[in-house]
Amino acid sequence: MLFDYIYYYYYTHTYNFIPVFAICCAMSAVLLAFKIYVGKEDDEDETTLQLCDRLIKEAGLTGARGRVLYTDNYYTSMKLAKHMFERYSWTIVGTIVPTDKKSRADHDIPFLKLSNGARNGLERGWYREAAIKLKTPTGKQYYIQCTTWRDKKQVVFLSSNTVGYSDGTTVRRNSRGKRQRDEFPGPRAQRDYVRYFNAVDRNDRDSADWSTSIRTIRYYIRIFCWALDRVVHTLYVVVCYLAKSGIGIVEWSKYLSKNSGRYDFQVDLAIAIINYAIALEWDGVSHPRPRWMRQSSFIPCECGVCFFCINGLTTGIAHKGRDVLHFKCNKKMKIDQCTEERVTILSSGQYCRMCYAKLKHEKVRGRKMSVGMKIIKCKHTNKGCGWCKQPVCAECWTDYDHNH
Repeated sequence: MLFDYIYYYYYTHTYNFIPVFAICCAMSAVLLAFKIYVGKEDDEDETTLQLCDRLIKEAGLTGARGRVLYTDNYYTSMKLAKHMFERYSWTIVGTIVPTDKKSRADHDIPFLKLSNGARNGLERGWYREAAIKLKTPTGKQYYIQCTTWRDKKQVVFLSSNTVGYSDGTTVRRNSRGKRQRDEFPGPRAQRDYVRYFNAVDRNDRDSADWSTSIRTIRYYIRIFCWALDRVVHTLYVVVCYLAKSGIGIVEWSKYLSKNSGRYDFQVDLAIAIINYAIALEWDGVSHPRPRWMRQSSFIPCECGVCFFCINGLTTGIAHKGRDVLHFKCNKKMKIDQCTEERVTILSSGQYCRMCYAKLKHEKVRGRKMSVGMKIIKCKHTNKGCGWCKQPVCAECWTDYDHNH
């Protein structure tokens, strides 16, 4: 199924710092449900366990069994792992923040937070694992495993999905001053977690690259634009899935391109929405036109995709005439074609284009002349053809070809 892997994340809005709690698919990065934190609503705030339960129910995921949840350290806890397995038969993989408190309860994680000195004294790749055996109210047995691992910093994983000794698993990391990546021992939980945890990053990156938001101090408009971005991203994922499956229009296959697929989808969707909005307000024939529409004749266009091209309201491309102005006898003159005589076209002199062309094959000491040498040998002038805008000296004027 499409939504076999779920990821929770705590999202903070970039400008207004609005906390958004969200659940999304870890395979397609599609947003399934979200809750915007608007302050303390009741006498007590929701716990992370209650929040997770609420998002799962709103996303309509409670009917399926055997799903895997990938959570960050904001949500991950022993209570959540036990609740998800005993209530929905879901397993969990996530990072958890270790503490240095001395008192330990029965179901606290067995590993403490390492001091800086202890952590620096360990080799990179060092890890320890511990598992606890639990029972559901119906008597079914299951395991929850906790792993502490020394990477650049201490990382602690809590997993009920892949439980067992991590024998022979390795990870590759970049090291300062080395071109090749080094291999270090790594736990199984890290490999499982790193495979699907980046759904949030992909979802957030899409929102940043293809945002419809506007700069405003009205927070509700920012929230609306953020939600609209997530809807557009969901549409893009669905269209790509249909294109891969051979369903729908053949032209949808261009959206699968990693280079310009997302850009083409955003542009095509915008044009389709604009065409639909125009069609709702105007039938293309009746008068008067809507107030927000151009009242004079339409600008010629041949894109073939806009509302006006589709309905045959405009054709062709209109090229604006290049009315060139120059001064002659202290009077301003307007021309619309090549001139028979040299006119002033520049405020200062430039090299003659005809002289430069004649020096194309000239050589000095058996070598071709450089561009700088050619320009030095050319005559300089501020006159030439007013229509072509090419400076030509008096000696080359008779040989100048206006159809160059």
